[in-house]
Amino acid sequence: MLQKNFIPAKPFQDYKWKWASLQCTERLNDPVILLGVLFRMRKLELLGQNLKYSSPEFAKEMIDLSNDVSDSIKVNLGGRVGERNIIRNSSQYWRAVGLIPNSRSGIIQLTKFGQKVADREISQTEFAAITIQTFHLPNPQIQSAGECQRWINAGIFLHPLKLILEILCELTKLDQIQGYITPEELVRIIIPLSGVKAGLQDYVNFILWHRAEEITLIGWPNCAEGANDFRIAREYLLFLSHYGYLNKSDAKKSREEEEYYININIFTEIEEIIRQQPKDESLLKALDQIRVSDVTSEVERKRIQTRVSRPNQAMFRKEVLNACERCIITNVMMPEVLEAAHIKPFKYNGEDTIANGFAMRVDIHTLFDAGHLRISPDGDIELSNRARLDYGASIPPKIVIPPFTNKEFLRWRWENYNGI
Repeated sequence: MLQKNFIPAKPFQDYKWKWASLQCTERLNDPVILLGVLFRMRKLELLGQNLKYSSPEFAKEMIDLSNDVSDSIKVNLGGRVGERNIIRNSSQYWRAVGLIPNSRSGIIQLTKFGQKVADREISQTEFAAITIQTFHLPNPQIQSAGECQRWINAGIFLHPLKLILEILCELTKLDQIQGYITPEELVRIIIPLSGVKAGLQDYVNFILWHRAEEITLIGWPNCAEGANDFRIAREYLLFLSHYGYLNKSDAKKSREEEEYYININIFTEIEEIIRQQPKDESLLKALDQIRVSDVTSEVERKRIQTRVSRPNQAMFRKEVLNACERCIITNVMMPEVLEAAHIKPFKYNGEDTIANGFAMRVDIHTLFDAGHLRISPDGDIELSNRARLDYGASIPPKIVIPPFTNKEFLRWRWENYNGI
């Protein structure tokens, strides 16, 4: 165990953590953007025309997606089309998480893993868990061959997303109030210590010692020397926040001092996910292993329960159930088992009105919110492979959409969303 007076040294001069994109792309971290772009890639790939990212067809899809999220996410995808399209500038993001191959042909093409995510055969929760388990540094998708070799020569190999969660779990066990990390602590303490292969307790000790002002960081190396290095490192915390593993404090603080806490509602599941070590880091093998444990199903269930208990949910439920007295899918009428489901999620500026709500039986609501059950604007029902095994015989292939339902909200969800 390292002592308080220990000062780490960089294993090599340009040691830093690079995120999946070399550019600062905080908004790309949001799953509606990262996966929304993927869904639209898949739509064009299925045309079988070998369309390119520079094509007018891809430009139209990016403009449409940009328009769809303009009320909730400020990102100008429509301004990054043609020869200077978003994939040309940020393709390493989709490559680093295994969604598109290494090909530099410019042709729209997904990996088998990417196709399964885009076809909703892999849930958003599963995608996030697999990324946490398998994303590693060094990583040839985001680092040059020379950089990767320097990591290898130094004997450093780590899973940064897992490491962050491990540190947060330990901090939370000691004191839930102290169970957070800030972007500044990530850059100034965690990343330098990772360069000397510190133990888990060392990370926890130095964070707590620094907060208690028992140590200073004078003499510690700067692992974010570049203009954007700090923002890029912060994106690890943003990814975990967007996919529900971390909650950012509501306190008004600077970007450096933002406090990211573990999502205590899924603490046990987070521990299980980071404890699992895929025997084979191929993404589809990791998927098989994580499904055996069923941990992602429990993550989905608990996260949905938390969302259903929002303060204004009771009024929304009352209005939706008054307008539609039975489950939209099963026709069940017992109010004890009915909930109100948002079509366009509240997180993305979905309104609390009957035009944006369905009455759903509790288990159907869970399937809907987790992305295992989808409803098209025309009322077609699509189930994930997993949901089809248990529900295929009891779910109708098509329903009648109520006249008060806004079909534009259904279209938004159908094209852009894959659950929590």
